[in-house]
Amino acid sequence: MKRKKILLFTLGAVLLIMGMNAADAQSQETVQTEKILKEPVLEGIPVIKQIVPVYDGCQLIFYVKGKFFGADQGFQGIQLKSSTQTYTPQIIKWSPTKIDCFLKGAFELGRNYKVYLWDNATNKVCSNQYDWLVKTKLTLTDQGYKPGQVISLGGCLLGYVQDERKVMVGNVEAIVTQWVCEDILFRVPKLPPGVYPLYLQEGPLIISNKIKIKII
Repeated sequence: MKRKKILLFTLGAVLLIMGMNAADAQSQETVQTEKILKEPVLEGIPVIKQIVPVYDGCQLIFYVKGKFFGADQGFQGIQLKSSTQTYTPQIIKWSPTKIDCFLKGAFELGRNYKVYLWDNATNKVCSNQYDWLVKTKLTLTDQGYKPGQVISLGGCLLGYVQDERKVMVGNVEAIVTQWVCEDILFRVPKLPPGVYPLYLQEGPLIISNKIKIKII
């Protein structure tokens, strides 16, 4: 009988200790969960991953896609910087992963830009710098042209200075006689009759769409 009482007492003590350990573990888990919930979720540095342009005549709407842009614009903006100019587009809509922008006027297409978020409160770049080649759209009436003939090539927001940009017919550079924002005059190269690709190039970069020109 005495031995039975000792066994029951020992068993009760073991169960009590196990219950205390379980309660302590649950308490620690609750504290840990509350700590995680109370700690702020930190966002990273804004990252631009993609830019999608939409041409509307000679106005440019483009969508900057990425992450960590913030729920609202605040003091931030977007800047585009070429080798010669820096532009600040109008912000149409702002979200944590997408910024809708609008540009018109003196902005030049056919350029390579660094695109980044700019903090107007600190006057500092606050994101990565995304390389964006903004291609222009060329147009040409569909007819044949003779070598040596000076013709008009329609473009969009090309600026008033040609710089290192070239008009290419096939692999041959054409002589430009006039470079004005939306109209380029050039002399058709002396090439055999045929259909050739016509495009703008700067260094190794093709900075426009490719269209066809027929030489007769």
